[in-house]
Amino acid sequence: MVKELAIKTNKLTKIYAAGFKKSILALNEVSINIYEGEIYALLGPNGAGKTTLTKILLGLIRPTSGEAFIFGNPVNSDWKMRIAVGYLPELFRVNPKLTAYSTLKYLGELSGLKGKELKNKIEIVLSKVGLSDVSHRKVETFSKGMIQRLGIAQALLNDPKILFLDEPTEGLDPLGRIEIRNLIFELARNGMTILLNSHLLSEVEMVANRIGILNKGKLVVEGALDDLLAGESCDFEVEVSGEIDNNMGEWNFQKKNSSWICKVQGIENLHKIMDFLKNRNISIKAIRPIKTSLEDLFVKYIRGE
Repeated sequence: MVKELAIKTNKLTKIYAAGFKKSILALNEVSINIYEGEIYALLGPNGAGKTTLTKILLGLIRPTSGEAFIFGNPVNSDWKMRIAVGYLPELFRVNPKLTAYSTLKYLGELSGLKGKELKNKIEIVLSKVGLSDVSHRKVETFSKGMIQRLGIAQALLNDPKILFLDEPTEGLDPLGRIEIRNLIFELARNGMTILLNSHLLSEVEMVANRIGILNKGKLVVEGALDDLLAGESCDFEVEVSGEIDNNMGEWNFQKKNSSWICKVQGIENLHKIMDFLKNRNISIKAIRPIKTSLEDLFVKYIRGE
């Protein structure tokens, strides 16, 4: 079954005026595709264009050129388009003296919700994020993880189809990160499309289906995370048994328990070390591919390697 495109951009470009006839190219013909129900991570160093792209998709600013679509509809400043998306900013701040329920009531009223409809929606989103039992506690008593869940609850008030999460696990302890991670999984299982922006690459690696990496305003790579990592896995760990001498040429073996381990780069070097060991009558105990991490992939594309 072919999934519907939730977000599509076509050669999206944004140029900011910088004064004295200077300009800043924040986005340079960025084309991305994000499908319904995906957890898509938008990655890049500071100044790469992530915030600009997010603002365009939220209808907060207009591109200089190019197009952006939400479920096939052009993104613009129309109010109906804005309520198709929910947004958790990096710094979600609320009045700590208010309860969770009062916070959502206040924010819901600002969005035009009221009465029984608002009450029902508050109860639904509190249940979704697991805060129903503490809805009448003041926010000042909440942990950071609970505050982030409250932030996600406010983003869900308008029944959005797409959820933008900006650094949702920033500053959280391991337990808080697990709570947010599980919530993201649950929302995606129920059909929510999630656009995630995070510098915590280890967290992204655990949750994202697909990623796009921006650098200096350009999209340098996009694709399924598993496919991208698998395509980079060309390093190997060679384990040999028994004793080896100090004359191992270019190969750097390290002692590990009763074995010796050498890491080699690329299939060509793997064949070379296998021939080397065979000629010395050294038994190979195991050959293991070294899995490329998202951090390795990120560094490669940002450095242009």
